[in-house]
Amino acid sequence: MHRQGGPQVATAGRGNASCGYLGIQSRRLDTVGAMRTVVGAFALVGLLALTGCIDSHPIPTLPPTPSATPIFASDEDALAAAEDAYRAYQEASTLIVNEGGVDPERIAPYVTEAHLEGELEGFGFYSDRGYRSEGAASFDSMSIQQLQQDANLTLVVVYLCVDVTNVRVFDQSDVDVTPASRPDRVPLEVSFEATRPGHLLVSESSQWSGTDFC
Repeated sequence: MHRQGGPQVATAGRGNASCGYLGIQSRRLDTVGAMRTVVGAFALVGLLALTGCIDSHPIPTLPPTPSATPIFASDEDALAAAEDAYRAYQEASTLIVNEGGVDPERIAPYVTEAHLEGELEGFGFYSDRGYRSEGAASFDSMSIQQLQQDANLTLVVVYLCVDVTNVRVFDQSDVDVTPASRPDRVPLEVSFEATRPGHLLVSESSQWSGTDFC
């Protein structure tokens, strides 16, 4: 297992149900605060656009197991694969939220089976309320936090910045419900699992609550 230092933070942590604007916006957005705590970062790109808050369980550091032939020869190879995987995940997620959360199962090829339920619930936030997004989020500043390769699992954990500057969220009456107080850039910690050589799936995502590196 290889662990690499990430952003220099004064207080390490990940998002929780009380973070950021969630409590404030829940008064405006019905049951935002009552949503399930495990959600997908881009399944809720509009919720991020609305609140700047994503919650997730901590990304675990698994104990080492017997080594196997590594999928990635270097951190650089793993980072390149993570960038490609997240870009594909982002594009698919953006398409779904721009279409109001319909046919959310289209995200399945880009996430692990365990993570799929949270993604579907996130898209349900749109379809249940008649919300849709316009525009596309982007990401940058991805860096390796952890690369673990052993006989049972290849795990890649990265830091990245999500930018929702160009994303707006509209209700059924085409009213823009994106609050002016929304942060446009949010730091995330995202993990991927490899199902086959060079192919990564998003398995976890959480908002970084330490010092903002974006």
